[in-house]
Amino acid sequence: MDRASLVVQHADDRRSFVTRQIAGETLIVPVTGHVVDLESIYVLNPVASRIWELLRSPTSADRIAEVVASEFAVSPQHAAGDVAEFLDSLSTRGLIQELAKGT
Repeated sequence: MDRASLVVQHADDRRSFVTRQIAGETLIVPVTGHVVDLESIYVLNPVASRIWELLRSPTSADRIAEVVASEFAVSPQHAAGDVAEFLDSLSTRGLIQELAKGT
């Protein structure tokens, strides 16, 4: 995934998700064909939760890394690596999509 390209949460006609905050944790529950997939619930830590929140609107991995570095007091390099890894994980699971430049 290009770090400067825009990414956003993704749902379509076949697959979507429900996000809930429970006891201070963010849960992502995939829904396929109107059926909840309880085997694939994702529980996010505070950093991942913040990234997921930022993905509500189109944003870049670079921008997310800047926010993470600032809000969680980590180096920009560490934040960039962690953000890239998490975005790749979300992309592999079909939870985000990369948008064409200019979108």
